[in-house]
Amino acid sequence: MNIINDESLKKERDELYNKFVFYSNNLLSAYEACKSKICLWEYSLGIAKEIIPYEGIIPTNMKNNGRILKKITKSNFESKNFIVYGLDNNGKVIFFQRRADKDIEKYGENIRIVDDEYILSTHIYSSNPEKNRLSSICHSYKKGDVICYISIAPPYNWFVRIDKVINDKIVKSSMFATSWFKQIDYDFIYDSTGELSKIVIGDFIHWQRN
Repeated sequence: MNIINDESLKKERDELYNKFVFYSNNLLSAYEACKSKICLWEYSLGIAKEIIPYEGIIPTNMKNNGRILKKITKSNFESKNFIVYGLDNNGKVIFFQRRADKDIEKYGENIRIVDDEYILSTHIYSSNPEKNRLSSICHSYKKGDVICYISIAPPYNWFVRIDKVINDKIVKSSMFATSWFKQIDYDFIYDSTGELSKIVIGDFIHWQRN
């Protein structure tokens, strides 16, 4: 798919702005509604779970080598790498929380929440809700054999990711963002056991399992 020239995707980005305004005006209620759906809390040092598949390694190739904690110590809780996950009754991550600084009251926390097809990236100040803000919104939905992620961060920035899925596995992920000069297409390569072994861009290996 040619993302930059796709008129339907451009229209969706434009329409998504109205949703951004809606959630900006109703951020606290969306936050509380998301928390009310959480059936299980989990905690880690470093990223161990994701809302969007493989978002840690495409496009940035960060190492998601966090580990889920069986118990939380004071040093764990105070670590800048401490992450909180909220899972719904299907085991899906719908709440992802990490702090901007140890001083939560002063600097707040970066929290992503899922509301149906929308993923909201927020900055939440529990002690001062008036400072809460929505930084970006992503509309995720399935269309045939592809899963689309349309994101905007007003006033200017946007990002589109289109995943082609075969037999419940991503085989290609195409992306384009405001600051990019061209679309990037990632091909997913699986081994004989069905495990992801590498991700390539043409002949270039972007990521490879150790």
